[in-house]
Amino acid sequence: MRKVIIATLLSVALIMGSTSVAFAAEATSVPTAPVTLATYKVQLTTYNSALVAYDSATVTIKAQEVAFGIAVKTYRTAYETALLNYKAVLKANGPATTPAQYAVLLAAYKATETAYNNATVTFKAQLSAFNVAKQSYKLAYENVVRIYKATVNMREDLRKAINKIFEVAIHNANATFTTAIAAATTAEQKLAATTARQNAVSVATAARKVALDAIGDKPAKPAKKVKLDTDYDDDDDDDDDDDDDEVKIDKPAKPVKPAKPVKPAKRTKN
Repeated sequence: MRKVIIATLLSVALIMGSTSVAFAAEATSVPTAPVTLATYKVQLTTYNSALVAYDSATVTIKAQEVAFGIAVKTYRTAYETALLNYKAVLKANGPATTPAQYAVLLAAYKATETAYNNATVTFKAQLSAFNVAKQSYKLAYENVVRIYKATVNMREDLRKAINKIFEVAIHNANATFTTAIAAATTAEQKLAATTARQNAVSVATAARKVALDAIGDKPAKPAKKVKLDTDYDDDDDDDDDDDDDEVKIDKPAKPVKPAKPVKPAKRTKN
């Protein structure tokens, strides 16, 4: 019995330490490097850090999307208001037939062009901030998903190794019991063999529970990727020019200068 308990305790030590599995038949499910509780904890810490970064990037991209939507509306409103004013001047004064009329139209045009340029500069800055946030969010999402999968796989490998050690311990307890019961000649010896097996199973079961509890619950899965508003962003296309095309507004047509008066034809000599 003492030998069985010692063997079981050694199994516990293997569970809490290196858990490389020596079963060739299950080589496909065993990690290339031995997974230990310590290495898994390090991996879990890495994942939690990536999850925090992803959550932060999610908050940022949502705020940037709202800000960008406002920027689009502001850009359009500011320019279109100036364009309406310019059209009103055109309607009241155009087309220019004199230099004075042309001067009025040109001044109105330049005011509209200035409004357009100012709105464009502001919008481009906000578009750039949105694209930076979008790229950062994309990288954070890809990173957290990659690390999550690696963490879950490592945890599963560790669980499999723990369960395999438990199975080995039970197998050894049963084998020892079979040998002992076959050699037993008295009731006391049979009772001792039975008790030894029960003790070995209890120790292995407790060790398995301790090892699984040490792993902890399955890590929380990262939230689904944020779907950005298609009015402002094509999430499946990495070309940032698409965003610009969505809100691009053409400049107003410059007023045409009045035609010069036609000179009268030269007098023909008789």
